[in-house]
Parts: sequence; structure tokens; C-alpha cells
Amino acid sequence: MRKTVIFGCFLLVSAACSSAWAMDLPKDAKKVSMEDFKSLADSKPVSVEIFDLGTPVTANLTWSWAKKTITGKASVNGKKINVKTKLSFEGDKACSTSKGEKPTCHMIYTDGNKFYEVRDDMQVHAVSTIGN
Repeated sequence: MRKTVIFGCFLLVSAACSSAWAMDLPKDAKKVSMEDFKSLADSKPVSVEIFDLGTPVTANLTWSWAKKTITGKASVNGKKINVKTKLSFEGDKACSTSKGEKPTCHMIYTDGNKFYEVRDDMQVHAVSTIGN
């Protein structure tokens, strides 16, 4: 449980952090509605690379609208942790909330089988590849 909380704390500070692991949003990526995002990603396995946490983070996650969760396993600086966060939506943003924490929300852009979680400053928080 402690490892899950630590991952949640990483998610919370992500909006304020910058990193050498940056990625530009592809020019062909399109902002999607949460309904379109659901049809693309609901209950499908995704491999994730997170760029703005100040340390390398990769994960294999599943976003479940029915359970309102994002679950899976992540590797943070080479350490494996379990991920289980609450999934919610605020307007045109998807949000994750670790237990006892405030939601971290991002706009969603897609390009093929990839989706990009994008901060308000248009920096890419994470890229996920569906079906891997």
C-alpha cells in the first residue's frame, strides 16, 4: 500500500515538475472527448511512459470506466510498485486520485493507438500505447 501511495504522490507533483525525459505532443495528435477516450481505452491494457516526474517511470496499466480505477504495475527508478488510483473526469480532462490526495487531471490527445495525457501548459505528462 505504501508503494501505491508513493506513486500517487509522484502523480500529484507531476504538474509542477519538469524533466529531462520530455516529449513533444505530435503535430497529428487530436484532442478527444472523454466519450471518445473511453471507446479507445476502456479496459484495454496500456504500456505507459511518464515524462514529468523527475525520475524514469514506466507502467502497464488498465483504465476501467466500470470500476472507476486505473490499476496495474509501475517501475519507478527500477523499483516495481502496484498502482491503484481512482479514475474520474472533470470537464474535458481525465483525472487520477490516489487515496487521500487531490485529483491530478490531464487533457487527452490521441494519435493512432497512442494517447497522450497533456497538462494545462501543453506539456506531455505521459504517453500510453494501447494493447501492449
